Amino acid sequence: MNITNPVKMFNMKNTNPCENDNKTLGMDQACFTVFNNNNVPISLYSANEECYFKLCDCLPWANVSANSNSSLVVSTRYPLHFYFVKGEYQWCHDGFHFQEYGHYGWNLSEEHICSSVYTITEPGNPYLPLLAAFMIFVIGAIIIGTTRFFIQMIKKFRTRNSLDDQSDTGPLQDSDSPAQTLVRITKASIRVRSIDTFRGIAVLLMIFVNNGGGKYVFFNHSPWYGLTVADLVLPWFAWIMGLTIVLSVRSQLRLSIPRSRIIMKSLKRALILILLGLIINGHQGTKLSDLRFAGVLQLLGITYFICAGIETLTMQAQRNFHYGRFAFLQDILDAWIQWLIILTLTAIHLLLTFLLPVPGCPKGYFGPGGIMNTLSAVLIVALGVQAGRILFCYYLHNFSKIIRWFCWAVVLGLIAGFLCNWSKEGVIPISKNMMTISFVLTTSSFAFILFAILYFLIDHHRIWAGAPFTYAGANAIFLYMGHYFTIQSFPWTWTIDNPTHASLFAINLWTTVLWTLIAYGLYQKDIIISI
Repeated sequence: MNITNPVKMFNMKNTNPCENDNKTLGMDQACFTVFNNNNVPISLYSANEECYFKLCDCLPWANVSANSNSSLVVSTRYPLHFYFVKGEYQWCHDGFHFQEYGHYGWNLSEEHICSSVYTITEPGNPYLPLLAAFMIFVIGAIIIGTTRFFIQMIKKFRTRNSLDDQSDTGPLQDSDSPAQTLVRITKASIRVRSIDTFRGIAVLLMIFVNNGGGKYVFFNHSPWYGLTVADLVLPWFAWIMGLTIVLSVRSQLRLSIPRSRIIMKSLKRALILILLGLIINGHQGTKLSDLRFAGVLQLLGITYFICAGIETLTMQAQRNFHYGRFAFLQDILDAWIQWLIILTLTAIHLLLTFLLPVPGCPKGYFGPGGIMNTLSAVLIVALGVQAGRILFCYYLHNFSKIIRWFCWAVVLGLIAGFLCNWSKEGVIPISKNMMTISFVLTTSSFAFILFAILYFLIDHHRIWAGAPFTYAGANAIFLYMGHYFTIQSFPWTWTIDNPTHASLFAINLWTTVLWTLIAYGLYQKDIIISI
């Protein structure tokens, strides 16, 4: 596991910010002073708890002389496990999560061998920039919403006055010639807004975290086990892609397009996704022999073709069955063949993981993924396909659709919770790197919840139009490719001296806002780039 020791010790006092007032702590750093009141020297050992609980050995940290103290700089990104060695024995195995810019102490003596870590100087609050940004966006949304409301009221008032004037002074309209109202139909106006909004949330979140996410831990991928906000991006892309597969395949079948032609179109789209992914992997001049095949778009392309092919070959163009008392399960019963195939692939994934003997690795070893990730990723897309079936099967019953999506979220969440033992450790731990089944079910559960909420607000009650996320969702692939080729370019980003969470968060947020403005411009011009 590639997790290095997060602790740094500065032996020179003139370079140690914990012992030199002219030096300042860096981002995600705190001071830790160890007071050794023993008559013998001690040696400190430490390890990141993310690594320690996965059987990593603690590394030598510092030596503290007898009856002296030593101030150390520690990382605050993850909890730290540490202990000290006196003589031949280990003492005081302890864990503590230090907070940024705080100063902490630890007293060690014969009388109090294992005292608790205490606070000398209170830490700062690195999350204030998040709160400030949230308040700015909320206030901005309120101002924009209020402004639009008054503009609409003024337009309605003027229209009513204009009609009153025409009725008083204009000629009578022939009752046989009703007024004609011209409505401009655009590509953007006929799209399902909740789908574009969901996709837009995923792509903008991806742009934000890929640019650094302010270097906050939860905006970066988890080291190995666990779940962060950044870990949701890829599964949500795959999930919403699955939802659109149902709409696309069903509409083509109803137009009597041959299934062979639909499969060829799906293959073409998959190959384009794979090619775009290879372009991203090699855009910095990689040698052809070193070009890496695996990637986000490659995974999406392969899983898209598998699920689109299954749907194309097994979906009925017209529903011919009536299930009587089981009508409430029609979205599942209509697709029993599809689910049989998907569950078979999932079973193969589990059997290979837990039963296949691999030299040098125990059974159930969660090592590097490859094809194993693809098998489990197919399940994410298939769950998105199921959400699309619900959208179609109950198209006249909006509230029923929302309830079903929430039910799927609850069931998937419960299964995932039992598999991972409601923690990072379990029979099948949550791991984005391994795309474990518990990870697939957890992220899909969140996807069902988010889409149900969006559909309720946007398409059911029409409380919100989905802006600004719907603009990004309409051109998600363009934004995805564009942000990779400008990820270190001005004006999207720039470098600064002595970065902090606040400064990096502001820059990364600006990057996301700039791409949102670009997406808005394309949307206004009715430019929608798809593959």
